[in-house]
Amino acid sequence: MKKLLKAGILSAFFLVGCEQEVQTGFSKDNLKDNWVLTKIDGKDVNISEPRTPPGMTIGADWKVAGFSGCNRFFGLVEVTEESKLRITAMGSTKMACIQDDQATVESIMTKSLQKWNSIALENNILTLTSEQHILTFMPEAISGSEPPQ
Repeated sequence: MKKLLKAGILSAFFLVGCEQEVQTGFSKDNLKDNWVLTKIDGKDVNISEPRTPPGMTIGADWKVAGFSGCNRFFGLVEVTEESKLRITAMGSTKMACIQDDQATVESIMTKSLQKWNSIALENNILTLTSEQHILTFMPEAISGSEPPQ
């Protein structure tokens, strides 16, 4: 009887171990990465030029640096216990955006990042949701894109 009980318990552990774990929520430390912007409001981000995709790097000291489609930006990341994020003290270069797609992505990205966003981090997809827009990011290593400069 004991052997049967042990076999049953071991079988249960093996079966539980076979299920794929879905990561939901986030740890603040999981935000510290190189993120590439892949979607705005559910639509793919496609910028013909330059070849560097919009994105940001959140460092260990909660400083952020990134590229918004036309200009480079920098600032400080604030994260609350209620899973909210925003970038404060944001500064940027002041290059003229010649193409409309660059200017649109840049405007939405920089304005959204400076507002409070709800954070969702599931299966390596970072979603920042403000009152106006939803920004979707993937880690640079997974997206296959060049890192933001």
